[in-house]
Order: sequence, then structure tokens, then C-alpha cells
Amino acid sequence: MSTSHASPTYKTYWVIWFILLALTVAMVFVGAKPILIGGMLVKASLITLVYMHLVHEKKNLIWTVMLGIFLTSAVLVVLMIPDGKAM
Repeated sequence: MSTSHASPTYKTYWVIWFILLALTVAMVFVGAKPILIGGMLVKASLITLVYMHLVHEKKNLIWTVMLGIFLTSAVLVVLMIPDGKAM
């Protein structure tokens, strides 16, 4: 873990929170699936980097955590596809 970094301020957390809120509101009104998937990826990345404090870590750790989160998400989506198809 890197120790030579400044800790985020409350302002940083609030700015990211408002960005996440704006993305969520925008995604509610958008019906295009590619835009929704992109929005979800952006939101997941912001949450992981800022709220899990990965911004100041080494790149290898960031890529390992992000890869694990996205692969787990992909597996869950693939497992849900058969349930979402119309009969």
C-alpha cells in the first residue's frame, strides 16, 4: 500500500457523489442499453477508485481489483441471461 498520498477531502467525496447521482438520473431517462452499460461501468469505476481508496495504490493492484469486479459482474450477467428471455 502506498503511504505517500494525501487523503481525500469531504469535498472530493461530495463531488463524486453528485456525479454518481447525475449519472443515475441520466440513466433513468435513457433507454439505450449500450449507454446504460457504459454508465454502469463508469459508476463502478468511480466507486471502486474513490470510495475503496484505490486511486493512490499501485497500478497492478488497481487492475487486479477492477478485473475481479468486472469478471464477477460478467459472470452474473451471463447467468441471468436465460432468466431474462421471453418464453
